[in-house]
Amino acid sequence: RERGITVAMTPCHGRCCGFEEESATWEPPRLAAKCDGEARPGYDSMSASEYLDVEETFQAKVRKLAQLLRQARRCVVYSGAGLSTSAGIGDYASQAQGSLSSAAPPARSALLGEIVGRGGAASGEGPASFRSPFCAQPTLSHRVLVGLHDAGLMHRWINQNHDGLPQKAGLPQEAINEIHGAWHAPHNQVVPMGGSLRDDLFGDLLACERDADLVLALGTSLCGMNADRVVTSPAQRAARGEAGQLGSVIVSLQQTVHDKEATLRIFARCDDVFAALARELGLRVPAELAAGRFFTPAILEGRSEELFVFEGLPYDAAGELSQDAKLTLDLREDAELVIPSGMHAGATGVVDGFDREGNIKCRFKLKAKKGNLRAPVTLLLGRWWIQAAVDGSVQSLPVVNSPPEDSLCDRLRVLMREYAS
Repeated sequence: RERGITVAMTPCHGRCCGFEEESATWEPPRLAAKCDGEARPGYDSMSASEYLDVEETFQAKVRKLAQLLRQARRCVVYSGAGLSTSAGIGDYASQAQGSLSSAAPPARSALLGEIVGRGGAASGEGPASFRSPFCAQPTLSHRVLVGLHDAGLMHRWINQNHDGLPQKAGLPQEAINEIHGAWHAPHNQVVPMGGSLRDDLFGDLLACERDADLVLALGTSLCGMNADRVVTSPAQRAARGEAGQLGSVIVSLQQTVHDKEATLRIFARCDDVFAALARELGLRVPAELAAGRFFTPAILEGRSEELFVFEGLPYDAAGELSQDAKLTLDLREDAELVIPSGMHAGATGVVDGFDREGNIKCRFKLKAKKGNLRAPVTLLLGRWWIQAAVDGSVQSLPVVNSPPEDSLCDRLRVLMREYAS
């Protein structure tokens, strides 16, 4: 093949059930960045080499993806680090020198031309300069996915990332399961490798695994995490020919061990796929915000931070959804807070200002896993949580105010005493 840069891989297009004849004419993807190492050493992963579908095949696959989305009734998105690399957040799996995920993203046509020119060799370009991942803003992919949700084409989103970019793009909090923890939810701390998943989030994951008729696996290595089941189970149901089951679509630059099980396999950068998909579907996509402007939920439009007191919320004093209780949530500076659930349930703190995006900075006294040492730690509360609290659309809140001395909230007081002991 052309300069030896076309690779022959048996599962390079997926099972293609229902469009086998057309897929038989598709060219295999081209080697874009070669790497001899594994994408995720120690896990069930494959080579860190990266591949791109040629343009004609890429466009055909996007058309098939659009068809699958139109057919699906309960599409679930399962995203990994590869979805957020173009936002400037690094990942573990991009090991190849000249990785397409770590360089400034040229146009797809220019990128393919460059790959042909250098035969899959490293480009020699290093990664973009470092910036805090907390400053990252939604990519085109995040915004198109929110457009899919708004159009009723996406049911739920299971996010392995912690970055809050889906919510910054406008996704309602109730639509997402941050299964491995979140940077903007004090009650959902990041789960370390080998750590235990939160019971409620894992239960929700199992429900998504059971109910999904189509799953989009985006930018994930699928290297054996427990949460990967949300991809593998629907793929297995489709392979068995169960009625209404459409299986999985995998979008990433690297091979995975589950490529052969997918209904459709696309080798491309996520932003390229979702730009083409939005055109194919005629999708209305949330606009990219100008530099220095950030997502603001409707409840906060025109509201100054001195007025961050929210009354009549349908939650009890411990932050659990309730038809009978009414909660006031004070998020003004110096307001006293408690984390009501999760790893640090019972930890106390205060509102300590706001970050540049308007998210609430909460300073808690957190204890280490061992011993009684406590240290002040700043955790962020994403301001999209305020909208969810006002709407009563989530089962539990990340923070509540400390109960007054005459409060009858025994459960919260017990948590506070236990955490302080």
